[in-house]
Amino acid sequence: MLKIAKEGSTYRVELFQVNRLNTLFSDRVGEQLKELVQEAGITVFFDLEGIRFIDTSGFHVLLSITEYARQHGSEFKLCNLTDDVKELMGLLELEEELVLCTCAPVREKILQRVD
Repeated sequence: MLKIAKEGSTYRVELFQVNRLNTLFSDRVGEQLKELVQEAGITVFFDLEGIRFIDTSGFHVLLSITEYARQHGSEFKLCNLTDDVKELMGLLELEEELVLCTCAPVREKILQRVD
């Protein structure tokens, strides 16, 4: 479900084999992301390319990971959001709560895959 690559103090995390972040697995994704951001100085880019829908539990996880990262001196950024996800964020007024950026596709070594 997660594909994790690391270079230095930067992680790049992607969801694979799914096109939504919802109640079925958002808690498990949150636990795995939380492990990555708990070390100070770490930056995690969560690449949401291809994710077409995020429900309220998914957004809750993204908000809690963002706050957890801040508390631990690390960064959690969302990148490559689809127009559908951006629209949902606008409806829920979350643009100011989450850190958005653009990530260029890179060839990377897979550190870990977590199902």
